Amino acid sequence: MRLIALIVLAASVALFSLWAAAQAPAAAPTAPAAPVAPLVSEVVGKVAFDEIVEVKVDHLDDWARTSGGSPWRLVPYLDGRALPGIYPIAADLQRNRLQFYLRSTPDSANAWNSILRPFTLARPISLSVGLERQDPFDTVYRQHHNPATLMIVRPKWAVASFVILCTFVISFIWLSLRTQILMDGARSPDGSIGLRFSLAKAQLAVWFFVIFSTFLLIWLATGNYDTINSSVVGTLGISAGTAVGDAYIRSRQAGLATAAPTAPTLLAPGFPGWKPWSIASHLRRMVRDMICDADGYSIYRFQILAWTAVLPMVFLSSVYYDLTMPAFRPELLYLLGLSSGTFIAHRVPETQREARDNAAAAAADAAASTDVASQGA
Repeated sequence: MRLIALIVLAASVALFSLWAAAQAPAAAPTAPAAPVAPLVSEVVGKVAFDEIVEVKVDHLDDWARTSGGSPWRLVPYLDGRALPGIYPIAADLQRNRLQFYLRSTPDSANAWNSILRPFTLARPISLSVGLERQDPFDTVYRQHHNPATLMIVRPKWAVASFVILCTFVISFIWLSLRTQILMDGARSPDGSIGLRFSLAKAQLAVWFFVIFSTFLLIWLATGNYDTINSSVVGTLGISAGTAVGDAYIRSRQAGLATAAPTAPTLLAPGFPGWKPWSIASHLRRMVRDMICDADGYSIYRFQILAWTAVLPMVFLSSVYYDLTMPAFRPELLYLLGLSSGTFIAHRVPETQREARDNAAAAAADAAASTDVASQGA
């Protein structure tokens, strides 16, 4: 009986324990620890186009383990713009570091254009990394608080390009003051052979320096030297065609193409008021020579001079803000061609009249020489 009583007591205790355990509240499950968000905390190297930059991303290894993300799919974000296709060339998860080669790719070309423009030497930017088409990681480099510096133009190349450009510009200005590089032979009102500024040559010179300088500027900012488009070639071709056409017409008229100044100096013979040391006088004479012909002020010359003054300004503004050579519509090129054609057509009677004046002056000089010779005899 005692054995049975002990068995019943043990069974009762066990049943009571099971009932008590069933009535006790279940323990709350332990939540997994939230992954720590990555943070761009350091940049090593120059943030510049065509340079390798190293970025430290705190907790990059945790992000790669917990989210299943691959660091090899991360791309740089500059000013909030992703640079697609620019993936790490090196990744070190132990040190939480990534290396990127900041170059231009077909996918990132549009992003680079928006980041680099308008033209400047350097610009403060925000910098981060992240997956394409997703929010970038948090960063300590924000544009308005502790920004990174994007170096757009390397100083050594900027200095070299500036020296080259200034050398050509200053040389050309000196040549225009001391030689006939922008001039043609012409007969002055007093009958002597002198020189006058050529509108066709000036137009060609303006477009040459505009295209030359903007080519250097785009190359400095983007590293792209394949920037000349058909519109630029057409614009320079029209200017060159105007100069060639004017020279051809002059060569067909006797006495103009081979006319030489009657004074040793190349400047000012027959043009009263010209002073080589006076820039204001030089500019006044240049404008007068370009918009005047034998009959006075010419609308044909005035309209081509106006286009030559306005379009380069539009061209330079477009390059400054977009860092690309503008593409003029065909209608504008037709208008430039029509303007140049009108000028060339008007030069035909003008040079014919100058040739007749030269012939008459030569005949008068010959008659005067004959009279002097006969009187001396």
